[in-house]
Amino acid sequence: MTSTINVIDEFASYTDWLNTLERLDESMWDKPIATDNWSIKAIVLHIAHWDNHLLNVIIPAVKTGEGMIFPEFNSFNARATQKAKRLSGENVLQLAKTSRSSLIETLQSLSQETLTSHTTANGVTHCPHHGVPYTLAYIVTEFIEHDRHHQQQVDAILGKTS
Repeated sequence: MTSTINVIDEFASYTDWLNTLERLDESMWDKPIATDNWSIKAIVLHIAHWDNHLLNVIIPAVKTGEGMIFPEFNSFNARATQKAKRLSGENVLQLAKTSRSSLIETLQSLSQETLTSHTTANGVTHCPHHGVPYTLAYIVTEFIEHDRHHQQQVDAILGKTS
């Protein structure tokens, strides 16, 4: 497995991608990635929403030896997409950059032991897809994949190649 430093660095590289969105005009921010789907703005805020959950719920729980608790995805995601409708693209971009940089700073401050100690996710000890024990570092790798999935969707709409 990749070192936790590499994992955190890779997770931090999302900010570089966010920087490519700085010159989008508001009409592009509101553009859905597909018919009846989320806008670019909703996707970016959705990721920031998860960053804040990791920062404010998951990391504190792991640090105290409690298991990680993840909310029901659909309602959690719906809150972010509803909030995105009330914000400008520029506001969403700033929120996303702030939440990711706070999360990266916090992850970098954690000990190797905290990052790699076995924990649970909603009471489950191992990832059902890969059979790997849950750790904070493993969850970050899962979120890297999640980020990439959404980055590719946005890049496709913007005509960029990832």
